Amino acid sequence: MDIKNTLLTGLQKFAKQHTLTTLGDRNNYLGASDIGYCPRKVIFDRLHPVDHDLATLLRFQRGHMAEDIVANAFGAAGYNNFDRQVEAVASGATPIRCHIDFVFNAPKLKAILEVKSVSAIPDGPHSSWESQLYMQMGALAEQYPNHHIKGAILAIDLSSGEIGFFNGYQPNENLYAGLKKKADAIWTDYQFMVLGHQKDPATEPSSLCGYCNNLTTCPRFECEEILELEDSVEELLSLQEQEKIVKKKIEPYKANLMSIVDNLGHPIKVKNTVLSKAIRSRQYLDTGRLTAFLAETGQTMQDFQESSSYCFLDIKTSKTKPAPSTPKAV
Repeated sequence: MDIKNTLLTGLQKFAKQHTLTTLGDRNNYLGASDIGYCPRKVIFDRLHPVDHDLATLLRFQRGHMAEDIVANAFGAAGYNNFDRQVEAVASGATPIRCHIDFVFNAPKLKAILEVKSVSAIPDGPHSSWESQLYMQMGALAEQYPNHHIKGAILAIDLSSGEIGFFNGYQPNENLYAGLKKKADAIWTDYQFMVLGHQKDPATEPSSLCGYCNNLTTCPRFECEEILELEDSVEELLSLQEQEKIVKKKIEPYKANLMSIVDNLGHPIKVKNTVLSKAIRSRQYLDTGRLTAFLAETGQTMQDFQESSSYCFLDIKTSKTKPAPSTPKAV
């Protein structure tokens, strides 16, 4: 049995069944998460659906697990006043159905908790998460006009066991109206393209572009300047500079502790940390002897060398000061 193929095909089938059961036909409406993403991605994913790879399917399952963990924890702690996968329908001509992970109920209060499974806890919530939450709060406020609505985002890293909790959100009429206007534009373009009309949906480059199935045909990536990725690039460059500084700080500590362990001739313990001298051996090629041997046969090392290629992110930063850019919209 090909275990990888079994997992892939099985999870593909499960994902489709789960989506249909819990969310229905996503082609007939926009979800709250859709409105926070790039309009072009939302439309093209509907027009040209692809089967997800195993890594993506496993991430989906990680998300379901995170929600179940939260539900189990709250239930065991005695907090049973919540509903899961609550649907809230937004008003307007565009069909918008929000499926909310958790809604905690109290007299005259509805509190939303959106759960995100991540591979690393961010310093702050992603803008797409916040857009999704504002959409959910606005739709729920329409459904329960006499209730106080509030929201929070819980990010969970199942690998490290760390969490990030971003609280204090309340409905905002202006943001909600803006998100509904964006939804109208997405839905209008989508309906035109379903009928076969040519349209160029709006694009919103972000840190998630690398995961988009439609990246290779996106007009924003034809080697033009994409100011929307400025924050991601600046953060990477900043982290790389910090990495250089940290590495310089690490080496003296390692050298000093290694000298102590080496001189003592035995491991030492510092609270819960054991430091010891580790020795590893590896095989190496004696090029001198090999070159002499090959020379006797009329051959050289070059006769047996082959080239191989590898890829990496090539980053070149201009040393000249750029012209002032247009201020970002707030």
